[in-house]
Amino acid sequence: DTALADRSNLAFAGTLVTNGSGEAVVWATGDRTENGNIARLIATSVDTSTPLTRKIADFSHLILWIVLGLAAVTFIVGVARGERGADMFMASVALAVGAIPEGLPAAVTIVLAIGVSRMATRGVIIRKLPAVETLGSTTVICTDKTGTLTQNQMTVRKIVAGGHRFDVSGSGYEPAGTISLDGAVADIDAHVALRETLLGGLLCNESRWELESGGRPAIQGDPTEAAMLIAAYKAGLDQQASKATRPRLDMIPFDSAQMFRATLHEASPSRVVYKVGAVERLLERCTDALADDGSLVPLDRDDVRREVEAMAREGLRVLGLARRHLGPDHRRLEHAHVRGGLTWLGLQGMIDPPRPEAIEAVRSCLEAGIAVKMITGDHLVTARAIATKIGLRLSSADAAVNGGDAYTG
Repeated sequence: DTALADRSNLAFAGTLVTNGSGEAVVWATGDRTENGNIARLIATSVDTSTPLTRKIADFSHLILWIVLGLAAVTFIVGVARGERGADMFMASVALAVGAIPEGLPAAVTIVLAIGVSRMATRGVIIRKLPAVETLGSTTVICTDKTGTLTQNQMTVRKIVAGGHRFDVSGSGYEPAGTISLDGAVADIDAHVALRETLLGGLLCNESRWELESGGRPAIQGDPTEAAMLIAAYKAGLDQQASKATRPRLDMIPFDSAQMFRATLHEASPSRVVYKVGAVERLLERCTDALADDGSLVPLDRDDVRREVEAMAREGLRVLGLARRHLGPDHRRLEHAHVRGGLTWLGLQGMIDPPRPEAIEAVRSCLEAGIAVKMITGDHLVTARAIATKIGLRLSSADAAVNGGDAYTG
């Protein structure tokens, strides 16, 4: 009865093994695997009735009994009045055939086709005609979050560095936006910790940003890394220029077990390592912190954790950044170089912003009396924050169903 995602002792067919080795016992093949189960569910077609088809069926049964009753009454009355039985039987059959509304299916089809045409003018494609009527009878909409209610473009909203909390404006991958402190645009040259936090996110990064032919920004790479790339661009840092000034020499790629990525760069006359990853993992490796003026100060881990909790309450995904200087003879980056002796730089908090049209759509649904349910695999705090932003009404703590509390039926 263990939930599928919690079966940590199983390796499913189709899983890619990135490293290591081991032995396993095969306990399911073919249709009995999870992939086979998915294929079977897809292939199994279930014809579900719609409110319209149920009403038509009920109406047809009613008409049938009325027609049969009238035909029987006609036959009985005619025979009682001395008419020939054969003649009355033919008259009853003719009455039954004539009373059946043969044009009803055609009329219903025409009405639904008109509905499909009207929906098409609003950008809605209907595959089956009864879906038009079903849509009109909808009282609850369950929708995915990422890419449906949100833009699927991570955006940095908050940066904490050098004892300050900076706000980042703009949305998605659009480069327009600013980094401000207390409502005024921040000068990164006057805030060394901010500059290094942005530079670390820019250099310890595998994503690329470029303009398409139409002038729209195009991102290649992980959305989280893309968010840090755009945040640095908003502060005036250029990716190519920064890489030319501090060329990369080596890298430790991101590992889900280690929860960090690290890169080694030339920073004449020495070398510098930037590390980005889970906050707690980085805090364990840091010995001091970079102050706003560029000096090194004692690291207040409790203060960092409080900032992380504050960002989490806003639904932000938080990454920590740190650095370490190495000697000029280092050209290879080893895990030993990032296990300790790091200097804490700051935090970047990001979120997948909601689509403006999704906010309007949710508002229209609520005004029409349609309940909207958001389905997501994100953390509950993040889900609540997004739900609030798009206008979902969370009346109580029970407004969200989490993990094993969910059910289908």
